[in-house]
Amino acid sequence: MQTIAPLLHYQVKLTSTTGHLLTVSLTIEDPATEGQALSLPAWIPGSYMVRDFAKNIIWLKASNKHNKELKVIKLDKQRWQVAPCEGPLSIEYQIYAFDLSVRGAYVNDEMAFFNGTNVFLAVEGQTQQPISVTLEKPNDKVLSHWKVATTLDNEPNSRHKFGEYTAIDYDNLIDHPVLFGEFDIIPFKASGVEFELVLAGGHQADTDRIASDLTKICDHHLKFFNGPSPVSRYLFITLLTDNAFGGLEHISSTALMYSRKDLPSLSDKNSMTEGYQVFLSLCSHEFFHTWHVKRTKPIELFDALLDSEKYTEQLWIYEGFTSYYDDLSLLKAGLITQEAYLKVVAQNLTRLLRNKGRLKQSITESSFDAWTKFYKQDEGSINHIVSYYNKGAVVALCLDLIIRKQSSNIYSLDHVLKELWTQYGQVNQPTEPNCVHQIIEKSLGLDVSAFLNLALYSTEELPTLELLNQFGVNVEKFSRNSLQDKGGMPSDAPFIIEFGAMAKQRDIGIELTQVTEHTAAYDSGLQVGDVLIAVDKWQISMGNLKSQLNNLVLGQKVTLSILRDKKLKQLDFVAQAAAMDTLALSIAEQALCDTWLLSR
Repeated sequence: MQTIAPLLHYQVKLTSTTGHLLTVSLTIEDPATEGQALSLPAWIPGSYMVRDFAKNIIWLKASNKHNKELKVIKLDKQRWQVAPCEGPLSIEYQIYAFDLSVRGAYVNDEMAFFNGTNVFLAVEGQTQQPISVTLEKPNDKVLSHWKVATTLDNEPNSRHKFGEYTAIDYDNLIDHPVLFGEFDIIPFKASGVEFELVLAGGHQADTDRIASDLTKICDHHLKFFNGPSPVSRYLFITLLTDNAFGGLEHISSTALMYSRKDLPSLSDKNSMTEGYQVFLSLCSHEFFHTWHVKRTKPIELFDALLDSEKYTEQLWIYEGFTSYYDDLSLLKAGLITQEAYLKVVAQNLTRLLRNKGRLKQSITESSFDAWTKFYKQDEGSINHIVSYYNKGAVVALCLDLIIRKQSSNIYSLDHVLKELWTQYGQVNQPTEPNCVHQIIEKSLGLDVSAFLNLALYSTEELPTLELLNQFGVNVEKFSRNSLQDKGGMPSDAPFIIEFGAMAKQRDIGIELTQVTEHTAAYDSGLQVGDVLIAVDKWQISMGNLKSQLNNLVLGQKVTLSILRDKKLKQLDFVAQAAAMDTLALSIAEQALCDTWLLSR
């Protein structure tokens, strides 16, 4: 543990589990002579939306060394100014913590979880100062068994204990989420690095199996990037609920949310369920970010202030490439088969194909507008925007195959990622928008500019299917089996007649939750929120929608009976052929496919 003489000290106390309250005390030894300014971040790195965390500060007060209360002026939504005084200056404030997400702060009777961006006020002008933090043990005897999970620095023999922790500066302080509470700690090691899987919220999982599988993933990533590991200890802090999904990367840990029922139980033995595979992919994704986002990062986000939006076109490199490698790494680590991996690829391609927004928004525009469009999606987003995660992963796939083809499999996208780490992340240099272009041209000696210009700055279709064919993978198109069909498997009982909307069951009929433009549903005038009661006088449910539509003949006009704002309406619906928007992949030439999937 490093020795520092902190001029800033925070103390975090759990005030009320029922009221979901944290109280923070901040001592500033040497406040600004003109009066100390304080601020709280408006957003958290890795989640590109202004969330205004300061809204959860209930009250804030200040006092001088004589315990005399000082005037505090609120400057704007997230900044305060304290009257001048000699040090030390004492600040105390209370936070409402009931945001159960990887981005927030949350308190209940089983745990208290928080990100530093939600809890620790920045002392303006002193953000480079070393910091000490006291995590105070709850007074309630019922909570006396609670532990701590965080990668904030402290003595090794004090890990998981309440008490003193340190950070080298403010940016470091807010990059280590903290968990108090009841949880299981499952330790494991990979390539000399200590890991802990922390499971909070209760579970009945086979933790030995999960630790074994995570060891393989972490070992893969550590060997992939070569050289010394940027971390010596890493935590997978996992908040389990009945139904949740999320992940957010940090400098030496990740905060995850997941459904406890999708973790493997002892009775599952070695079966790889879809839910468990997705969990491993999520862990793979977030740990990959340890290099590729937390250290290699775009210039616009490099040392970025967290007070307002910071726009970048580069998220396709960071989230897109990581979304390609998260699943591919499960294959490389021996956790899934080639067939299972190709199913995931087919699902990703299906998702992109069904996304009408891909024809309107480029992937660089998607990245730039993440703050206002991607992170603020609504029912119309499917028609207007594209995901830099989803399309970024497909761009990465195409780029990998193009590099392999042009170099006769001497190079791959792996080399690009490793060069990004060597040239930028490892030496603490930010990436420019053309960094991938430059590496491929200068380090690999290849020209892929035509593809990159098409993929990044246009809405033209990507050559994915042709490239897969060239690597021995057969692509088949089907219409979907059901509204829940995500693709990846051949359709055995598909829609013959198109619907064109997503829906959920209501007591009577189905409620539309999304309408895709230029489909039969869209052309008929159906809108989100409509409750479809009948097709051609026949009552509709989620269970019989497909059969009722498939009873129609192409070109047949029928009447839809709907409730819109509790008023009965009737619309004309013309039967159209179901879209072939569902993909399945299979291996046509094993040797060719192996040059992609088995190469190192």
